[in-house]
Amino acid sequence: MAPSGPIFIVGSGPMIGSHIACLFATHTFTKVAIFSRSTANHSRDASFVTSAAPSASVHTYAADATEHTALSIALKKAVSEVGVPEVVVFNAARLNFGGTLLVGQYATADIIEDFKIPNLGLYTTASVLLPQLQALTKSHPDAHPALFVTSLKLIHQPFAPVFSISMAKAAQASLAKLLTEENKNVVHVALVTVSGQVSPEEEVNNPANIATKFWELYEQEKWSWEFEMKCGL
Repeated sequence: MAPSGPIFIVGSGPMIGSHIACLFATHTFTKVAIFSRSTANHSRDASFVTSAAPSASVHTYAADATEHTALSIALKKAVSEVGVPEVVVFNAARLNFGGTLLVGQYATADIIEDFKIPNLGLYTTASVLLPQLQALTKSHPDAHPALFVTSLKLIHQPFAPVFSISMAKAAQASLAKLLTEENKNVVHVALVTVSGQVSPEEEVNNPANIATKFWELYEQEKWSWEFEMKCGL
């Protein structure tokens, strides 16, 4: 099988992001670019991937999803160094428990930050990389250009203790839906919706199992593209 990729993971980490990179690298994706705010995690995530796929080439980039200019520069640099991606996974988010909805229980600055990470980050990523994915569709008809987004069941069932991220992820799902409509039959834009807490000990919501949902989406043919792949729901 011919090599695929590269795959870009925006918002890597020890859980879902690195497991997606690892799974794709052990299949046909020999080039991986991972983006995370903490440079301290880069060598750990790269080593995790290459330990499972020694032939994979892993490139790391410092990028904050809330910084439009810096993220744009990092994405463009990765395209020039690694190549045009076939798959982009947007996985950046944070989860803060804000208590109740009572006024003053959660700082407004945190609400803004919770919104910016999944929404400004996805918007920036799509702005830079969707034109590349669209062009790939024309130049390589056998490719599966895709923009996948890690989502949460909060988009369907908002939960008061995490009301801020509930609002932010609902907005992100709306953005993803609009991107889907604008790229119908061109780029596969889709959500992987996780039902609850993620940990290696969870029977369903463990990082390795969640990663398989991204691979299932990638393998779908154009006529069977789904917008949402649910995990544990």
